[in-house]
Amino acid sequence: MKVIFLKDVKGTAHEGDVKEVKDGYARNYLMPKGLVAPATEANLKKLENRKDKIKAKEETKLSAAKEKAEKLSSLEIDLTMKAGEKGRLFGAVTSQDIANAISEKGIDVDKKDIELKNPIKETGEHTVTIGLYKEAKADVKVNIKAEE
Repeated sequence: MKVIFLKDVKGTAHEGDVKEVKDGYARNYLMPKGLVAPATEANLKKLENRKDKIKAKEETKLSAAKEKAEKLSSLEIDLTMKAGEKGRLFGAVTSQDIANAISEKGIDVDKKDIELKNPIKETGEHTVTIGLYKEAKADVKVNIKAEE
């Protein structure tokens, strides 16, 4: 089913995109939540009229995300965890731990935005990528020290 996205749907599309999605996904999830509209001729004409507003909104979000990325890039986070003799952590540092540490510095970041393939299980310096919006990303240094 061809639909027009009325709002951003993470991992699927952004506002104003026209995409082909599975019928069940559109009818049972996207439409009831008001995230999409069917791509009829009338709706496509409405979309053309709204394109400028959508583009301006998109640029605002992107510039705000890039500004936030600059702040995050200069940030260095120190975490103290219990660890064994060889620097192996008891437990692991997860994206939630990193998000909480960043929030303490005054910048709100959702744990879902932190691109961490596997939890960090060793002490030392690690670089974590945070994807904020489209191509706006930031690399944050995370220093993990053993608890004394």
